Amino acid sequence: MTPDQEVPSVLGRALRIALMATSATLAMGLALSLVVAGPAAPVAEALVWLGLGMLVAIPILNVIDVLIIECRLKEWPFAAAAAAVLLILAYTFVEKLYN
Repeated sequence: MTPDQEVPSVLGRALRIALMATSATLAMGLALSLVVAGPAAPVAEALVWLGLGMLVAIPILNVIDVLIIECRLKEWPFAAAAAAVLLILAYTFVEKLYN
């Protein structure tokens, strides 16, 4: 693949938007947690946890995007590396879930 060739990635564009949404969610949650107290405090905490969850999910989705792109380009060593990363992440998740 030459540098001027670029595979369009719908998921990559969505990931950039998701990263901006994550930043906004975390900022709103942190700002609310500093300002409000009482019944609105759980909302602030939920926004922070939602932002953190999104922050964890974005790199995983990015690896899936790389796997799809490398399979389209028939770059099998890179596709295998992305698949190995996903398998390691899945193994770690399952291990932590059951231990």
